[in-house]
Amino acid sequence: MIKNRILFNAKIVSPARGGRGFTLVEVMVVMGLSIMLLISVWQLFRMVTRTQVYTQDEISAQRAVRVIVERIKNDLRAAVFPDGLIGDKFIIQDPLEMDGKQVGGARIRFARFHGFDDKGKPIVEKVVYIFDKGNGRVKRANWSGEWEQKNDSIENEKPVDSLSSLPSGTNGSYLYFNTFYTDTDREGFKGRLFVFVGLKASYGNDVKIKHEIKLDLVVGPRFITSKDREPFWNLNPMSRLDVEAFQK
Repeated sequence: MIKNRILFNAKIVSPARGGRGFTLVEVMVVMGLSIMLLISVWQLFRMVTRTQVYTQDEISAQRAVRVIVERIKNDLRAAVFPDGLIGDKFIIQDPLEMDGKQVGGARIRFARFHGFDDKGKPIVEKVVYIFDKGNGRVKRANWSGEWEQKNDSIENEKPVDSLSSLPSGTNGSYLYFNTFYTDTDREGFKGRLFVFVGLKASYGNDVKIKHEIKLDLVVGPRFITSKDREPFWNLNPMSRLDVEAFQK
């Protein structure tokens, strides 16, 4: 009985405090400091997470722009147009409205030169680039039929990439095309033909970290017709193209 009574009357003490126990105020202070520390750590964690999301979003935007621009540029550089074909070298469709003004079209049709086959016949692919104004996706497809403005044929449609991080909207992004010539000489020969590409990628679902990438690009096709005055051309495959076959 004596031994049990001694254990019952014992107190937990801190040797460092000279045998005195912790008071309620001291415990509350420690708990408060611990909570403040936890809040600081949580805020730091949220900041790091938001930074990682922003960085990843920025990388995605840059990658999308690079993929889309390189694909379009390479195809436009290899564009062809036979001398006997009536119409423009590039067909611009689906006009795009920006700030109440029309700035070209969100769709461009042309033909791409892929070299020659074993028989020396040019290999030509009809290409169309489409910007889906509903979701910000850029698509590449083929087309067939007459070379005319009203042709809306689409074949083998495949997505290239997206200019928006939002799944159901463009988020302000755009892609449009336009064409222009340099000066025309006295004989009526047009100067070099260029394609203007306007692009904007909008990423970031959070308003506070929303960011965008804008790019204006001018592309001059390598392959031209004899009607164009082009001092930099190195090959003119159009002279071997059959216009009737080109319309198929």
